[in-house]
Amino acid sequence: MTKLLAVINHKCSRCRHGDIYETSMFSYKYSRMHSHFSNCNLEYEIEPGFFWAAMYVSYVLIIAELVTAGIIAFMVFDSSQQWSIIGLTVSPVISLFAFNFRYARTLLLHFLSPINFDPNYEKSL
Repeated sequence: MTKLLAVINHKCSRCRHGDIYETSMFSYKYSRMHSHFSNCNLEYEIEPGFFWAAMYVSYVLIIAELVTAGIIAFMVFDSSQQWSIIGLTVSPVISLFAFNFRYARTLLLHFLSPINFDPNYEKSL
């Protein structure tokens, strides 16, 4: 599995086979992560507070959503319709909160952590 597919499917950053999250993104418990992955015994939280750094990744995602939605809102609405512009600009951020939460952590694990892909774990599966 490629790194891109592993990120999209929320797979383990070491072996790229196991799921990082216990449930679906659309579940009430969307934030539940496995503490260890059974195949490669990887502990996802490298140190206490490791996932606090995901706030910065989430910030980048939210800014991209706000800028894109803001440009679309200004193209769709007249400048006198300020509340419509604000509503259209903010609504993607509110509706994509679970997406931002999960992908911020997944991107942090795959690109900004010291955990690297090990092909030996992939071959043993």
